[in-house]
Amino acid sequence: MSDGRARQMTLPVYVTGPGDRLPRMREVGNRRYRLVRELGRGGMGAVWLGEDTVLGRDVAVKELLLPAGVPAAERAVYRERVLREARTASQLQDPAVVTVYDLVSEDDQTFIVMELINAPTLEESVDLDGPLGTREAATLARQLLGALEAAHSSGVVHRDVKPGNVMVPGRGTAKLTDFGIAQSLDDPRLTATGTLIGSPAYMSPERLAGGDASPGWDLWALGATLFFAVEGHGAFDRPTTSATILAVMNERPVPRVAGPLGELITGLMDPDPARRLGVSQAHRLIEHALATAEVYPARPQVVTGPVVDGTPTVTLPSGPFAPTSGPISIGQFGPAPAVAVPPARKRSVGLILSATLVPLFLVGALVLLYLTVFKPMFTSWGLGVPDGPASTAAMQPVLTIGPDGDLKDDTLSMAFRNSCLTWLPAKDAPKIQSKDRVGCYAEHDVELLDTVLADTETEKDVPYPGAEQLTKVGGTECTRTFLSAKVNGQDKEKTLRYWVIIPTAQAWKVKTENGYRSSDRLIHCFVGKADGAKLTEPLMKN
Repeated sequence: MSDGRARQMTLPVYVTGPGDRLPRMREVGNRRYRLVRELGRGGMGAVWLGEDTVLGRDVAVKELLLPAGVPAAERAVYRERVLREARTASQLQDPAVVTVYDLVSEDDQTFIVMELINAPTLEESVDLDGPLGTREAATLARQLLGALEAAHSSGVVHRDVKPGNVMVPGRGTAKLTDFGIAQSLDDPRLTATGTLIGSPAYMSPERLAGGDASPGWDLWALGATLFFAVEGHGAFDRPTTSATILAVMNERPVPRVAGPLGELITGLMDPDPARRLGVSQAHRLIEHALATAEVYPARPQVVTGPVVDGTPTVTLPSGPFAPTSGPISIGQFGPAPAVAVPPARKRSVGLILSATLVPLFLVGALVLLYLTVFKPMFTSWGLGVPDGPASTAAMQPVLTIGPDGDLKDDTLSMAFRNSCLTWLPAKDAPKIQSKDRVGCYAEHDVELLDTVLADTETEKDVPYPGAEQLTKVGGTECTRTFLSAKVNGQDKEKTLRYWVIIPTAQAWKVKTENGYRSSDRLIHCFVGKADGAKLTEPLMKN
């Protein structure tokens, strides 16, 4: 309903014959509404800029347009959809829902008269101005979630939440439009034979699998819409419809944005409806995202490498400001986006950074100065031990990871920064799977406390420092983080426990795989409840 260029809609565009098109300035509704010019059209209708001659205001008028050759029985189905859109939207009272003013049926044609929004769609806005920042995206999420909450409380599922159906004015509230295929939960299903109604890239997996309509459909689509808003492209954009459907059913992309907003998007797009974020959980994450918008960059600038499952890999900076050998706590550099490790280089993990390039270089320079001038930390092995206690009463027995360790060398490949997991560190613990990564406001067993890069020369043969030295380094770094203000909780040494996992000598060795030289030089730290109870909120502060 923008007065800008016509919207690019996902559904097929059908052009009617000359006799079916409304001439300019035609009047409908007993000549009350004057149709001025067409604003856009899609698979089920055209939207016109109209004038309400009685109240003297501009309105948007949606005209039902049917594909050529539709049988008479199915024409009635399409017409019923438009009538239902008017009934549905007119009952919803929310600032983020487009207001319906009137319904006109004459000359075997149907028109919906509604509020005119002089604004681009989210799709157009992102195309023109780029992805939204954290605060903008969180505000949009709050508004759209409120609109869906109002619809769901009225027993209505929108069924077509997507960037093209979200209007984003420069000021005021975003608007969710086009309830034309919305299905009231107590209405019979209206689906024309052989017709896929909606946009596959914004349809939840259970909907594509033929499940019954539910609010979960809209929540998943909201997550996909927010992914588009912060990334600038759809999570499942593919060249064909079949490829798109396959991607929705089989892939789980992760946005680059970190913090509560990233967790919100990932949680809404959970393919399992039972694990998907609910409305109350989503509201909490939105408020956290708004409160921490300054902590997480509006448009994160990262040094990226290959993309794996929709997630960018981040590597160490090179040049004169690159960190030298020695233990580095990845967490010391502040919030960072999740990192995925390419399969061909699972043990060549880069330092995760989420600052702009200038602060990145400054941090690197300070680290270099600290390590080489003010505080030499290197032992004969090239490995240093920071100050502080090497353990507390809350620290659990140290575990090893590698071909010959307590854990297999690929067990932790899905443990990224800000990870909250339904998994516990233990000897012979199973490999972490994508299903084990949950939102930190969902029930979980542990959180990733810290990751210590014991040696940055992951492609060079460096002698193994020994389990005792790695335990001292990892224990000291993990203990320091555990006792710091980064971890919530009072009397932490009694109420919490933490684990340190170090690489074995075999994992430390450089291996050549698919032409790449790599090794495992990471020390992982996890934290959880001392009594083994589930966590329901994050322990780690943003």
